[in-house]
Amino acid sequence: MKKIITAGVAVMVFSFTATKAQGILDKIDRASDKVNHAGNTADKTKSTGDKIMGFFGKKKKAGTENSSKTNIKITGGTFATLKGINDKLQNVKGIESTKMKFSSAGNSIIIVEHAGSSDDLLKILQKASPDVFAEKNIEGLDDGEIAVKIK
Repeated sequence: MKKIITAGVAVMVFSFTATKAQGILDKIDRASDKVNHAGNTADKTKSTGDKIMGFFGKKKKAGTENSSKTNIKITGGTFATLKGINDKLQNVKGIESTKMKFSSAGNSIIIVEHAGSSDDLLKILQKASPDVFAEKNIEGLDDGEIAVKIK
């Protein structure tokens, strides 16, 4: 008789705990559904906004259809050196824009938007700044990347 009562109480306790756990899981599921619904609504809103803005259209800059981006990775040098190189690049014909990222560790980057390939850009750079882009300083040349080491 004791075993039956003990087993009955154990079943009641476990069923109460399982019911409580199921309630918590249901709350989590409902919260997840609300988040999914909000995300879907945001996606629909963005899609509608893009369609409306498509009527107005963006005007393209002249010459940007065939532009390329090349990362010039510069190892060594100071901020003043990097800024000087960037200023020279902005005045070079064929370069549309530059963006400079300096690192005190010595691995700085200048992102150049230009017409033509990275090879063409290197030839232009060698004419514009022969001391920095001399062949002895070039460590790598690939599509979209030129590596230079300043000594």
